[in-house]
Amino acid sequence: MTQLAPRSSSLAATTPAPPSRAVVVWALVGLVWVAVCVNAVVGWVTSDDFGPAPILPGDEMSGGKLVGLRVLEVISVAVLAVSFWYLALRPWLRTRHVRLDALLFLGGLTAFFMDSWLNLYDYLFAFNANSVNLGAWSASLPFHNEGVPTGYGEALLWGLPMYIYFCAALGAVGAACARRLLARGLSMQATLAILWVGDFVFDFVVENVIIRTTDAYSFVRTEAGLTLWDGSQYQFPIYESICVAFVGLGFTYVRLSADRSPDGLSLIERGTHDLPARLQLPMRALAAIGYCAVVLMFAYHLPFNWISIGGDSFAQLPSYLLPG
Repeated sequence: MTQLAPRSSSLAATTPAPPSRAVVVWALVGLVWVAVCVNAVVGWVTSDDFGPAPILPGDEMSGGKLVGLRVLEVISVAVLAVSFWYLALRPWLRTRHVRLDALLFLGGLTAFFMDSWLNLYDYLFAFNANSVNLGAWSASLPFHNEGVPTGYGEALLWGLPMYIYFCAALGAVGAACARRLLARGLSMQATLAILWVGDFVFDFVVENVIIRTTDAYSFVRTEAGLTLWDGSQYQFPIYESICVAFVGLGFTYVRLSADRSPDGLSLIERGTHDLPARLQLPMRALAAIGYCAVVLMFAYHLPFNWISIGGDSFAQLPSYLLPG
């Protein structure tokens, strides 16, 4: 019986690898998320929920807290502008090339529409009605529980920037720190672990300063065993910082993947050079949008809802943190 000769190792080594379709897959995810966002915006602006959330009679914010809230809005907008300059505009002015940072910035802007999923099945996250807002679009998002109140206001001036400085900006800072740590001989695993701890501490400090000095928001229902100061207006679920740290790590890792790639393309951009030139930038943008949506959904929104939905610690809230 004639036996086939085994394939030589040299032949196997010279066989070209199949082209990557990663950018196409991520772009399809991004296209789906863009469709969800457009549907949410249209449903929101044509609904009775479009407009500033009502401020219920009862408790009034102290002058100091109200000033703090306005300062938070100003600082947040300034951070958004600085992030846009460093992540998107300045690199483009220097090279006339749209970098991954700029695309992740865009992804964070679109991911902000996921914010109302915090109150998808129950009212878990309270927004201060005194914040600049035009209501909430939660009723226009898929899977929304009709029994959950929608008369609250998504904070436009401090809420949107959070989806930049806790995501793309934190990822950019993390990548810069990671390069220094890797250059000193640390392993990738040790580097990511150190960055995760840093992201955790950063979120814990920033969020607790915000909620205690401005009353901008509150965690309405949490799991008591995983919550600090449970039962108070300022209760803080520790899993909030855990989730945000994983989000930051996800944005750091995608940037580091570009450093480790011979062509400088991140893991979500692989296969870009196989596309027609006119499609490369749109596909990269959609891929970044898809990646941001996936990271925020699976690292933050789903675990936050899953843990909080059965929580047994309820915050005692003033009227301006209650839905109208």
